Amino acid sequence: MNFAPRILALAVMLASTGAPAQTLDLGPDISPLKRFQVYPHIDKAFEAMARGDGTRAIAELEHAHRLAPENTAIALHLAQAYQRFGQPARAAALLRAQRSRHPGDARIAQALRELQPPPATVQESATVVAQPEAAPAAPVLAAAPSATAPEPASEHGTPAAAPAIAAPPDQLAKPAPAVRAQRRMAQVPRPRRADGAPGYAAASRAYEAVERAELPAALAWAREAAQAAPANADYQRLLTYLLIENGLYEEAQTKAREAELTFAPQGDTQWQALGDTARQRHAYAQFEAASQAQRRGRASDALAHAQAAAEQAPGVPAYRLQWVGLLLAAGRHAQAQQVAEQGLAQGDGAALQVLRGAALQAQGQTDDAARVFDGVIGRPDLAPHEQQNYRVIAADAALAARQPERAKALLQPLAQGGAVDVSGREAEIRAATRRPISAASLQTFSLRLPVVNCFGSAQAPGCEVWPGQDAPDPARAVAQEAFRAYTERDYGLAAAKAEEAARLQPAHLPYRLLRLQALVAAGQVEQALREADDTLQSRADGAEVLALRSRVYHDLGRREQASADARAALQAGGLSLSSEINLLLQEGRRDEAVQQFAHAMAGPDFAGSADPDLAYLAARVGDDRTALAVFDRAHANDALPAAALPDGAYTASRLAENDRAIYYLQQTIDAVEAGRLEQTPRQQFATRRELADRTRTWGINALLGYRGMSPGSISPVPGLYRDAAQLVGEAYWRPQGYRDGSFWEIYGGVVQTVYSRHGGTSGSDTTQGALGVRAKPLRDHNLVLSAERRIRIGSLSFSDWLLRAGYSYGVGTDLRVDVPDWFTFNVYAEAGRFLQRKQDYVTFEAQAGRSFRMGDADSRLVLFPHAVVGVDYNSARTAAGYNGAAGAGVGIALRRWFHEDRYNAPRSYLDLSLQYRARLAGDERGKGVFLRAALVF
Repeated sequence: MNFAPRILALAVMLASTGAPAQTLDLGPDISPLKRFQVYPHIDKAFEAMARGDGTRAIAELEHAHRLAPENTAIALHLAQAYQRFGQPARAAALLRAQRSRHPGDARIAQALRELQPPPATVQESATVVAQPEAAPAAPVLAAAPSATAPEPASEHGTPAAAPAIAAPPDQLAKPAPAVRAQRRMAQVPRPRRADGAPGYAAASRAYEAVERAELPAALAWAREAAQAAPANADYQRLLTYLLIENGLYEEAQTKAREAELTFAPQGDTQWQALGDTARQRHAYAQFEAASQAQRRGRASDALAHAQAAAEQAPGVPAYRLQWVGLLLAAGRHAQAQQVAEQGLAQGDGAALQVLRGAALQAQGQTDDAARVFDGVIGRPDLAPHEQQNYRVIAADAALAARQPERAKALLQPLAQGGAVDVSGREAEIRAATRRPISAASLQTFSLRLPVVNCFGSAQAPGCEVWPGQDAPDPARAVAQEAFRAYTERDYGLAAAKAEEAARLQPAHLPYRLLRLQALVAAGQVEQALREADDTLQSRADGAEVLALRSRVYHDLGRREQASADARAALQAGGLSLSSEINLLLQEGRRDEAVQQFAHAMAGPDFAGSADPDLAYLAARVGDDRTALAVFDRAHANDALPAAALPDGAYTASRLAENDRAIYYLQQTIDAVEAGRLEQTPRQQFATRRELADRTRTWGINALLGYRGMSPGSISPVPGLYRDAAQLVGEAYWRPQGYRDGSFWEIYGGVVQTVYSRHGGTSGSDTTQGALGVRAKPLRDHNLVLSAERRIRIGSLSFSDWLLRAGYSYGVGTDLRVDVPDWFTFNVYAEAGRFLQRKQDYVTFEAQAGRSFRMGDADSRLVLFPHAVVGVDYNSARTAAGYNGAAGAGVGIALRRWFHEDRYNAPRSYLDLSLQYRARLAGDERGKGVFLRAALVF
């Protein structure tokens, strides 16, 4: 009968289905980024082809073609898909359009010539081998061998593929295995009837089921045929074939081995080829299952499938590449190295060497990894995109190994060529070479493991190794909260969030350092010390931790331990600028600290920096000019935390940059009102008081005193008050404003005795004028020096020069809005000399008591009961021979504050004071009732 030739033809055809995979080299005219964009569509197209889904395959390839219309390789694959799925006219139109873009491309001309291939002939012979179905090209680095001998090709060559056969429209929706089986069956004549042969009817029905694309049913009939005629090799071959077509690869391999021992004559390799095909198909199924499991996030399943594929077909590099890539992604770096080296023992491969280098780097074997990477990059047979990818992968390894200069050298050819954008990694290299300002800004770069991107179709697996991307940081969100809390000076929250971040990402040292710094800033120094000890025991890169522990020891008074840690940290090197400067200052090496800071600022690392930490560091070494410049840049870049606004104001104040100080103080108030900065009511009022002082450039004072004047006021002759009432008016102007708190004023005024109890002189004849200059030379002390010209206005007044110096000190003299009452103490001393009269005087007054705010927090009325001591001296003696007097007593004052706005605390007040003093020494002017009224505006 003629059934045997048909079955033999089927088996031989099956043995040839493992067609050599084509290496998808898109050529040098497509960038890695564009390659990254088109490969997923190509991959989906190949999967659709394997399913027989022509519509989806064409749609995906058309999308890839739109992304890279100039690329000939993609256009050829699209044309092949058009032809395969019954659209030859569109294939021809596409090829002609591509030829217009590249008129000299021989590949396009060849494809046009082969667009309508002659029909294949089939010989009815037991030795006929049908042409394998053309396998769509897949982007691979290494191809799976076929069951038959593959065509010779270089590592990156592309073996010629048979022309694609377009499937009839009614077959496009059928499963791919059935379609392929039908095509193979179509080339074999139907058997002649032989009803009496055992198993013949079942075998014939199996064949008919294949024609109907009913492969499971065909398998059942083939099993019946093989059982009916176990000695019939053709039926056993048919069964083995259908086992493969139904995906029962292990059973197919077993059946092929058994049949080879039973039926194969000497030199007959057909059963062996059939077994090899089953094994390759099994391996490819595992390969695809691994890819699908990886896409679904099932890492353990993906690893199991990839390992099975590599073990089924150890000679196929793509399977091993997939396996090693998954091992690296799972963190099993030592096993990844071992599996890669096992593959390399079977044959050299650049992609596998790259993965081996990544595994070595992941295990900290930096030198060995660098040698592997250098060996791969130096190979002359790499495709352009491979050279680019492998250089970036090697640069990532160098960056993770803290070798930014090596990383820069690896990327330099790519940056110069402009074929690939490496600007992001160049920015990282610049960051790695730049010295950090503080430990919180340390840059650490985790190893980006390369990505193994696998593709395949029609039993043709392939993988490419691409540079990895930054893995999502599981601690990123909580770490940002910690940093934000730290910059806002919420140190308790910062410590808690930093601890959580360090737990989520324990290898990232900055999170641990932030935790320690926040603990110290929050006052939890013992806890910080314990955690610093634990960190130093578990990490080798501990210079910053040593620096922090040194500061903690110093704060605890354990100076020897602090110095030991400081010396060790400074000797280890690699410290942030802040840590180095702080340690030098702590060790009393201020000149060296100033020098190191100046040297750092002269370099490129901090030029134009807008990091507020740098501003604080500059202030610590006394470089307020640099500090203010950094504060200004940070504010201009929206990088200045609200908590730093007051510090910017005080820095500007120290430089007498009053306008900048005012601006930052106003910004502080705005931030408080907007909820971006928390301040207590007392802090808010202090900020407004600071603004009120700095915005004051002029003022008017009016004073009325009975038996004594307010300290610091103009008077006819201080110390000779007697029982008289005097009225003083004064105006002043600050030409340069408040500056840094050391300012000067031009002032002028008049004074007149308006009442005298014992018939003394009063009225206009006593009017005395004054014009002078006074200065407050010290920023932090209320010392006032005056040079004043007394001008005669009334007949009883005089002209003279007066030099005087006054000093005051007070506690609680301002309004308080946070408490209803507070302690108040004020002292004033003044000495002066009239040059022409050669008359000297000294006056002193001290008051101590408790101030009471009369009303709620919004009240501006303050009552001040107090005790008072007054002493004055005058070189001109009285008629009774006294030149001084002293008295003590009690008094009460009532002050009403006013003239305030949103930014400024009350700038003016009206003060009424009544005192009674008893004589302590000197003449009678030291005792009695003292009454004052003062208006300060």
